[in-house]
Amino acid sequence: MNKQFRMLLENILGWAKRHFILVLIITAVISMAISLSIGLRQSVWFDEAYSIMLARQPLSQLMHLTSVDTHPPAYYLLLSGWGNLFGWGEFALRSLSVLTMGGAIIFAGLLTRKMFGIRTALYSLPFVMLAPFLLRYGFEIRMYSLASLIGIAATYVLICAIEAKDKRRLWLYVLYALLVALGVYTLYYTVLLWAAHLTWLLWRNFSKKESVLKSDWAKAYLLSIVLFLPWMPTFVHQITNGALAPISQSMTLDNFFGIISFSFLYRPVWQLDALLSLIILFVITMLGNVSVRAFKIADKKQKPYLFLLALYILVPVIALTLVGLVHPMYVERYLAHVLIGASLFIGVSLVLVMDKTKLFHKIYGLALIFVMVLGIVQLADVGNYNFQRLQHPAINQVADRITTCDSNTAVYAADPYVAIELSYYLPKCQINFFSDTASLGGGYAGLSNSALRIAKPAAELATKRAIYYVYYGDAKLTMPASFVSTKKETDGSLVVEYFRQN
Repeated sequence: MNKQFRMLLENILGWAKRHFILVLIITAVISMAISLSIGLRQSVWFDEAYSIMLARQPLSQLMHLTSVDTHPPAYYLLLSGWGNLFGWGEFALRSLSVLTMGGAIIFAGLLTRKMFGIRTALYSLPFVMLAPFLLRYGFEIRMYSLASLIGIAATYVLICAIEAKDKRRLWLYVLYALLVALGVYTLYYTVLLWAAHLTWLLWRNFSKKESVLKSDWAKAYLLSIVLFLPWMPTFVHQITNGALAPISQSMTLDNFFGIISFSFLYRPVWQLDALLSLIILFVITMLGNVSVRAFKIADKKQKPYLFLLALYILVPVIALTLVGLVHPMYVERYLAHVLIGASLFIGVSLVLVMDKTKLFHKIYGLALIFVMVLGIVQLADVGNYNFQRLQHPAINQVADRITTCDSNTAVYAADPYVAIELSYYLPKCQINFFSDTASLGGGYAGLSNSALRIAKPAAELATKRAIYYVYYGDAKLTMPASFVSTKKETDGSLVVEYFRQN
């Protein structure tokens, strides 16, 4: 029986090797289906509504609003083209992110095959396909999955360029430079990944005693810098205009462990009970053991590539730790684009170790996959819960409760944040909002000096017969004395209250 089982596995492996690209596509499609199915059950939240708001603007206004916020323009430009082609529904918008996530998985498989061979690539695929954190940001209407695709594609092109011996080498380095620049135009935090590449390239040159200045990759980085120079003044303005939301944290020990707990169980450290804490402790202990063993087992060709995958996550974490001593810069989603490399490192390390050691590590590999499945279940349960604001977005449900908006019935958002969230689901409604100041920046710049701003609610709302008031937590608005609350409904921490004139 044991012999027959082994023969069956060998036959399956043989078929998968012969049809590797097909297997890779199937793997990507499975991940895309899981991510999209979870994503379509979620409400669009502020960051996503902001992406959509920008993408629907004329080009000049899109670029202006981007320049006064904190992110570069490439994703918004892509989303604008995508929305104009396929529509602005949630399925179409989430599909863009899901497709780029699928592309990242395909490049991850191609990269692993190139560095470690087809067998290792096949066995390591589940650790990318089932990674909860990648699935979570696979459906987000933001730039994170696109940054993952650009990062892993650039890594693949870099390895192809290094190994090329013909005229393609030059053009591959040019392509690498273009991808590096595109990455920074998509998400500034891709610089952390390029720093990992740079660290590896410097180590490789020094170990081979080759000149850095004469290397092709140095010229590629120079080209990427030149390509980014037109945006540099805007970038400098962005990092000095105070638009960055105060949600960033320092890279503490809790946050470091949180990267692992998010990656496997999709939970922050503070949500771990005793049993889950033991599971994460076991995962961390065994990851350390497997990593050390993998470097000992890896052959001369494999070891540099294994080091590159390790740097994929180590350099960003170390950089954020050091920068955090001066200014906190860590938010878990800002590492979404490098965790695909960490998943590959785990998968490859396990395959290398399982080939040379006892049954225990095979069981451990299966246990890790089981833990990630638990993480997917958790992700399906909590969806796009906002761990910074401790809120589960439910603006879609609240919008369904607003059945009338006309000249006599006002829709009133407590602040610009809620107004931008509501704007996606109520595009035909006039959404008024309160703000202390008329001039707004950052993610609220689209509402700056808006006629929809209400500065004196008591006076301005008194002209209406009815008001829908939407807010998070406790109501901060004192309604005019002539209004009485007739209905109050809560979805998560979001409240919609209906007032009518007496």
